[in-house]
Amino acid sequence: MEQGSHLLFWKAVNTVILIAILYYLLKKPISRFISDGINSVVSRFEKVKQEKEEALNLLKEAERKSQEAKEEAEKIIKYSQELAEKEKQQIIAEAKIAAERVIKMADEEIEKEIYKAKEELKKFAAKKAVELAEEKLKVAIDVESNKKLIESSLQKL
Repeated sequence: MEQGSHLLFWKAVNTVILIAILYYLLKKPISRFISDGINSVVSRFEKVKQEKEEALNLLKEAERKSQEAKEEAEKIIKYSQELAEKEKQQIIAEAKIAAERVIKMADEEIEKEIYKAKEELKKFAAKKAVELAEEKLKVAIDVESNKKLIESSLQKL
């Protein structure tokens, strides 16, 4: 067993030496590899954190601009409604004025037509009065003429 334990001893020594050599040779590269990995993760974390902050800032800016756009749209709508109301009132006022003009012109035209009708009626009445007078005179003349003719005929007889 002494041989086996001796062999075991040398294997343990060899293993320790191998580990020491590997430790000595690989300490810096593994340390650097792990350090670089950690730095890379930290760097990515910082980058993601910064991008998140930028995204939040952009979101806040977008929300602010959205709110400003809503406010501007409300102002435009309010202004448009006020303008439409003013134009409506102006159109109504102009329509009233135009209607009053039309009514006034119609009243004037009616007055002219009434005046013309009265004048024509006067002329017609005068003409008819003259015609009736002429007829009465003709009838009166005819009767008188007839009487005179009859009287003169009777006297001649």
